[in-house]
Amino acid sequence: MVSTSPPGGSGAATRRAHVVRTVLALLVIAPLAIAGFYMWALWNPGDTVNRLPVAIVNADAGADLDGTRIVAGDDVVAALVDSGDVDWKVVSAQQAQDGVDDGRYYFSVVIPETFSADVASAAGGDGRKARLDVVYNDYNSLVATPVGESVVAQVRSAVSESIGEQSVDQVLIGLGDLGKGFGEAAAGAQQLSAGTKDALAGTNELYAGSKELSTGLGEANQGGKELAAGAGELATGADQAAAGSGELSSGLNQLVGGTDELGAGAKQISELVDTVTGPLLSILGEQGDIQSQLVELRDGARELARQLTDPAADYRGGLMSAAAGAGELNSGLGELSSGAHQLSAGAGELSSGLGQLNTGGVQLRDGLGQLSTGMGQLDSGSNELATGLTDGAAQVPQFTDEQRATTAGLLSAPVAVEETYAYPAAGFGPGAVPAVMSVLLFLVGILIWFVVRPRRGSPQRVHENVIREGLRRYRVPAAVTLVAALVASVVSLVVADADPPSALALTAVMILVGAAAVALGRLFTVVFGAVNGTFVALGALMIQIFAFGAVYPIEQMPAPLQWLHALMPLTWARNALRMVLVGYYGPRFWTAVAALVALIVVAVAFTVWWRRRQEPDVQEVPPADDPTVVMERVG
Repeated sequence: MVSTSPPGGSGAATRRAHVVRTVLALLVIAPLAIAGFYMWALWNPGDTVNRLPVAIVNADAGADLDGTRIVAGDDVVAALVDSGDVDWKVVSAQQAQDGVDDGRYYFSVVIPETFSADVASAAGGDGRKARLDVVYNDYNSLVATPVGESVVAQVRSAVSESIGEQSVDQVLIGLGDLGKGFGEAAAGAQQLSAGTKDALAGTNELYAGSKELSTGLGEANQGGKELAAGAGELATGADQAAAGSGELSSGLNQLVGGTDELGAGAKQISELVDTVTGPLLSILGEQGDIQSQLVELRDGARELARQLTDPAADYRGGLMSAAAGAGELNSGLGELSSGAHQLSAGAGELSSGLGQLNTGGVQLRDGLGQLSTGMGQLDSGSNELATGLTDGAAQVPQFTDEQRATTAGLLSAPVAVEETYAYPAAGFGPGAVPAVMSVLLFLVGILIWFVVRPRRGSPQRVHENVIREGLRRYRVPAAVTLVAALVASVVSLVVADADPPSALALTAVMILVGAAAVALGRLFTVVFGAVNGTFVALGALMIQIFAFGAVYPIEQMPAPLQWLHALMPLTWARNALRMVLVGYYGPRFWTAVAALVALIVVAVAFTVWWRRRQEPDVQEVPPADDPTVVMERVG
């Protein structure tokens, strides 16, 4: 704003009064407006916790208990998602880690692989608490971690209640099964007692039968001796029959040899007869008495030769069969003779064995008598066992002191939460760097134009090279902001103990954020004036502090602020800082960097254009010692 009032005391007084009223109004209205905005933005934040995106990973491998498959992790995930305490996102372990690093999720809850096995361990004396692994990251939000701790406490309580029921159920099932087992054992002992009575009666009957068996074995022993004598006689007769069949077989073989010689002679005679009768019959024919006799002579000679030589003939075939049968008879009688001798030997062994068996029968009889006595004692002992097991079934088994303490602690708090604070913000830790440094750099970029006022050149000089003259005015604020960015980087690394993968990349992002803050602060002071522009910029900064997501989760903000969140420069600055601190250089990082670069270019270009647009209207430049220049002059 450039004053066009004529010089004079009245005009100066009027301007001073106007400035004083403006400052007083701002001092009264600004805190009220900020307080009202704060109340509107964070009205009852507990109702909006369910909007926070949180990763949950179910790595539970399940467990087998007494033939039953337990996958407690599935039940926990289903219960948490249905509860709606926060906006649970069921993802893989890698997706959860990446999401917490790049800010998609405020924290993560991991159900480990041994979750079900730990739940099932409650049935034994060395049970283990089921564990939930929680990872917080204060880079995402300064408030999200305390909110997450409150949510995780509720989750732990809910999961403990659910898992506690299963743990107690496993213990009670085990105790119930144990008592049931005692009852079944007692019933079995009673059955044993009843069975021993029956066994005692059966043993007595067996003892009586053993006496009869001993008598029968004595008779069998006598019969075995007679069998051995008869088998000896059978062996002798078999030897004699085998000798006769050998002679028969030899005679038949000799007959076969004689038949072969006779057949050879008969064949020669048949051929001679054919030689003699053949020509005669061919001459005389076969009709007539003499011819008929010749034919009969020829056929008879042939038939005789055939019967003696052809195995298919009745005589020759029968002779061969008789010879073979005689051979088989001789072989069979030989085997019979051998078997008879074996039978004789076996009968002797049988007789001896029956004698031993007879002795054993006597021993069996005596042993069964002793068994009968022992069964009586067993019957008495089984009655005592049944009574003792019945009494034991009413008692509960006791753990050792250590097992009892372990089981009691497990049943009272079956779930343990292992919390990891990746980048804590407490005590100005590394988690506070994105929020604090981004706000600090923007605050420096705004206030630098209120403290350091670049002098305006003459209109003629501005018109000759307005771009160079406009950029010249950034020299001192840019240098101050550069120093501030370097100091902020050193403080982040040394005081806040931040450990980014690249300190150089962190410093570069700090400088970029500082440059964006200087460019934006200059734009406000050029458009609205030094004082008004500073108040407007500070007001805009306060709004951004509520809505840039580093302090309060943006999901808990009203819808209008959520819409503006992605367009706020402080959001881009915070995103760039938090991602460079974890070494995440994905699309969200480069989007934030590109937005800051675009902000610098657009703000500087608009500022130069605005000043050039305003310069032709300047009619008079107030003297440098005019006190109103300090509050009214445009930088």
